[in-house]
Amino acid sequence: MTDFTLAGGHVIDPANEIDRAADVVVVDGRIGAVTEPGAAPVGEVVDVRGAIVAPGFIDLHGHWYEGAPWGIDPLVNLRSGVTTPVDAGTAGYENFAWFRRSTLDTSPVKVLAFLHIGSLGLPTMLVGELEEFRFVRIEDTVAVVERNRDVIVGIKARLGHAPAGNNVLRAADAALEAANEVGLPVMFHVSGGVDLRAIAPRMRAGDIMTHTFTAADDGQGLLFDEGGRILPELLAARERGVVFDIGHGCGSFAWPIVRKAMAQGFAPTTISTDLHRLCITGPAFDMLTTMAKMLHVGWSIGRAVEATTILPARAVRRESEIGSLAPGRVANVAVFRLEDREIGLVDAFGTRESGAQRLTPVLTVNRGTIVRPEDVHVRLRDYTPADYGVDCGAPLMSEAG
Repeated sequence: MTDFTLAGGHVIDPANEIDRAADVVVVDGRIGAVTEPGAAPVGEVVDVRGAIVAPGFIDLHGHWYEGAPWGIDPLVNLRSGVTTPVDAGTAGYENFAWFRRSTLDTSPVKVLAFLHIGSLGLPTMLVGELEEFRFVRIEDTVAVVERNRDVIVGIKARLGHAPAGNNVLRAADAALEAANEVGLPVMFHVSGGVDLRAIAPRMRAGDIMTHTFTAADDGQGLLFDEGGRILPELLAARERGVVFDIGHGCGSFAWPIVRKAMAQGFAPTTISTDLHRLCITGPAFDMLTTMAKMLHVGWSIGRAVEATTILPARAVRRESEIGSLAPGRVANVAVFRLEDREIGLVDAFGTRESGAQRLTPVLTVNRGTIVRPEDVHVRLRDYTPADYGVDCGAPLMSEAG
């Protein structure tokens, strides 16, 4: 289907301040127009009455390099409206070339990537990749970025005792040095053992903190001082433009932490899944389920769409290409239903709650081609004994999805 009109839906496009009934016209694989309902249908008319039509989602944090144990086929994103999955440092300077050849240059889905500051990214679940600091070579990292600027959007470092041992601050500073040299943002994974009072002041406008709302460190999270208040260093970082991302995954979204932070006016900037092999069957599942969790804690659907479209587009500095339905853009569109129907939701620490609104996929337009969720087939690698030694443990199934 070359030209078609998505007709009868409710369009939410925060970048263009659209939140109304409208048709979306696709011509030659690009957005032709967003028109009044029935005004000027072009080509085949695709009936999406009762559905929300939004720009294709951008998942700011996932793992799409299957040469690492975390990785999964990025094609799976088309089941839930994600047309731009961003790899969060699964590969480093030594194996990025193969990641590009095997995935980035061949996938039907446009994948962008953060380059890990460690040489091999995430090569194993058994040892922290930054515990041995000889794996960090800033000059080589910079060289790989320069050769791949069309797909690399920043530098990644995992900060915490598990990934970095005693090298947390050294890893942060190395990533920042590389990012400064190439003029791109850093994404800092934060987890148990990280003192955000030391990390947040290092972060520049546009840098990204992911796993922000984890309950790591004895269930208390990383965001609060001894009195339970948001750290002033985080408030200052937000004021100067640091992005605070969810990065749900196995251990980075906790109901009490999210609610406590939001009650103090400290909400996520962006929604991401941290989708990988150990959380795709729960607790993260997919983007629509993660968005439903934010509806459950009080967000509007418009705010959730903003956090999965234009805001992550700005975070990776590609807002002129993705994140909106502006005429002339490559046609990447998410079509889904918001249903007042019970859904079982589980956070990354196993706490189950019952939500009242479910997001159900209808179709995804990927580079001008309509893809139905039932037509997306992805084979996941088999589990190994090593998989049961990480945070997710055994695969989890729930009512979500």
